[in-house]
Amino acid sequence: MHLLLIHQAFTLPGEAGGTRHYELARHLVKKGERVTVVASDLSYLTGKRAADTRGIITTQDCKGVRVLRTYTYPSLHRSFFWRVVSFLSFMVTSVGAGLQAGPIDLVMGTSPPIFQALSAWLVAVLRRRRFLLEIRDLWPEFAIDLGVLKSPLLIRLSRWVESFLYSQADHLLVNSPAYRDYLIQKGVAAEKISLISNGVHPSLFDPQSRGEGIRDRWGLQGKFVVTYAGALGLANDLPTLLDAANLLRDQVPIRFLLVGDGKERTRLENMARLRQMTNLLFTGAVSKEEIPEVLAASDACVAILKNIPMFRTTYPNKVFDYMAAGRPTILAIDGVIRQVMEASGGGVFVPPGDSVSLAGAVRKLKDDPSLAQRMGGSARAHVEEHFDRRQQAEDFEKLIQRVARAGKKKSSQFYRRYGKRLLDLCLSIPALILFSPFLAGMTLLVRICLGSPVFFRQKRPGFKGNPFTILKFRTMADLRDQRGGLLPDWERLTPLGKFLRRSSLDELPELLHVLKGEMSLVGPRPLLMNYLGRYSPEQRRRHELRPGVTGWTQVNGRNGLTWEEKFRLDLWYVDHCSFLLDLKILFRTVKKVFACEGISHPGEATMGEFLGTVIKE
Repeated sequence: MHLLLIHQAFTLPGEAGGTRHYELARHLVKKGERVTVVASDLSYLTGKRAADTRGIITTQDCKGVRVLRTYTYPSLHRSFFWRVVSFLSFMVTSVGAGLQAGPIDLVMGTSPPIFQALSAWLVAVLRRRRFLLEIRDLWPEFAIDLGVLKSPLLIRLSRWVESFLYSQADHLLVNSPAYRDYLIQKGVAAEKISLISNGVHPSLFDPQSRGEGIRDRWGLQGKFVVTYAGALGLANDLPTLLDAANLLRDQVPIRFLLVGDGKERTRLENMARLRQMTNLLFTGAVSKEEIPEVLAASDACVAILKNIPMFRTTYPNKVFDYMAAGRPTILAIDGVIRQVMEASGGGVFVPPGDSVSLAGAVRKLKDDPSLAQRMGGSARAHVEEHFDRRQQAEDFEKLIQRVARAGKKKSSQFYRRYGKRLLDLCLSIPALILFSPFLAGMTLLVRICLGSPVFFRQKRPGFKGNPFTILKFRTMADLRDQRGGLLPDWERLTPLGKFLRRSSLDELPELLHVLKGEMSLVGPRPLLMNYLGRYSPEQRRRHELRPGVTGWTQVNGRNGLTWEEKFRLDLWYVDHCSFLLDLKILFRTVKKVFACEGISHPGEATMGEFLGTVIKE
């Protein structure tokens, strides 16, 4: 099997940043699978271009993992606008690289940034392969909570893109259990989501090491070292960490390390310089290969994020590295990662944004080395049991094989998702133009013969059961009995109404729903909202496609069939939908309309009420 991963921030062990995807890719390669990664030629943390990249696409071989480095405009660490420009440049070049990657079986995208997920979706569409979308961050909700996205228009557009990608993905992979809950609340089916949490290779870390080389290099001998290792970004609330360090500036043995790089580094360094803080060291970006020794040189580690609700859903990678190194974590993040820390007994929780509590936790661990050691040992044991990336790699292998196998699907799948909508637009737009004079005349005729309103409006279930208001020409008079109740349908059906139904002209306004995307030209007919609760699980599958103006049931008996027969035909169409079948149905519909067949159920004006299917014991 050949997996294509599009990931702008893909990182190799010799580079700064998380290597989760490289470790998963190496596992696949060892198992005999092929992996191609389309990545940026810029470091996501530093914004600097790799020295050995040239041109639009540069090919690397990294222990069997093929990496296609594509040109990205170097403006990651400038303003929001220029950051987006950089993302868009990668989006364009990554699509080109994805189309040149050779034969593939599965396309995987990862978010954030969201633009690369769109690249992966487009490559999957163009190459007619299934699309696996990994959610590493709840975008745009994080950006909205942080205040990065403020424009109502941009927020609406971002949420539309988010929903679009969720709907287009064949499967979704999340790395936090809270992300799974979020997606389900968004309406994503639970069976469409798999959880493979963030984790770590414990074997890469030696809890017994003291990192003497790092201590010598950075002048840390005899110091109680508190390390933050990760991105120096807006989300990380590092000013609070600086405030805590400032509170401890008189505690000579305590030294804080900020290991990493990012957009906020210059501002943070200026803050430290203005305060004349000598107990704080900015080390710059460090490769993943060096991180184990950096953490070995540490006595405690800090994980911190801004105090916003959405950050309670995240599993930060750095926490699992800290745990694998056997070091206690001072955790200034609430939510699901706090549950992990408390279950492991591997650290101290402090309220996010509280520099006084953070400083107190540092002092507590410094004054009680045995407590820090016990916490570090408990953390290591917990991560070995529950968050070992070797097991996660096995789970990932099984997942992509399952999704890829499902990719050998009916050739009609591409048509279902894209071609069907194109056919609807290509036929409905000319039909509306052609029939517009007739629609205007019919509107006038109904107004004269039946009065107002001209149109019959009613809520009907559409795609996935979502309601929409259907529009038809009115065919019945508003006749009532002495008690004010409506007379039976056959008494209210007017001569004009009978003609409209017999010729199916009452359905013509539904072309507007086709144009809007609420209906399709061909599909199961939209029935009544109150039928939704009466369907069996199998019958409910009729809503897997958009409802149709006509359908397989309509050309095989229409209202002359029983409800069970109609549902059987609807489900057959759902399972066999294709371009040729739709053309066949449209041609047969024209014949049925001229023959005026199946207009009503035997003995009734239209079709009796569906009361539910009787299940035989």
